[in-house]
Amino acid sequence: MSLGRLGDLICVKSMLYADRQDVKEVILGIGNTLNGDDGIGSYVAERISEQLRDAEEEQVQAKPMGIGKVVAIDCGTTPENFTSIIRKRKPDRLILVDAADMGLEPGSYRTIPPEKIGVMHVSTHNIPLSVLISYVSEFCKEVVLIGIQPHRMDFGTALSRVVKNGGDHVADLIIEKRLTEIKPLEP
Repeated sequence: MSLGRLGDLICVKSMLYADRQDVKEVILGIGNTLNGDDGIGSYVAERISEQLRDAEEEQVQAKPMGIGKVVAIDCGTTPENFTSIIRKRKPDRLILVDAADMGLEPGSYRTIPPEKIGVMHVSTHNIPLSVLISYVSEFCKEVVLIGIQPHRMDFGTALSRVVKNGGDHVADLIIEKRLTEIKPLEP
């Protein structure tokens, strides 16, 4: 099963969880899994979904991870299609994860402040992230954009090992509620 198809399945399951009234944190993984490292946001959402499902099934770590209060969704290249979840549930925090060319070493990750979003290339989606963030920020207490530096974004290539490792670190930091350990992008 390809990563794209698996992402579709996770997305459907995540949509079921998003119907819960007690959602406090929404993670939107953004990217195109057919374009190499551009799919890193989708990979991170998939990884978080797997860990949340495993914790829920085992009922181990369920309380620290906030099962039922956290939803991770692979949005592909259309995060705007998932704004209804944010509008309805009004989560405390929305986390967007996407490939972003920040001029860093591949696999490096940073939080990207709003004033930096419009001046850099951030993935390949249908609307600019600055427009999406502007719209959803009225429904959330906090919006966090995490960019992961891609190595290659060529059609038909897989995630590079270094970017996948960076994505694994980001997923762990999100799950463990350690976002403050991610450095902000400097000028």
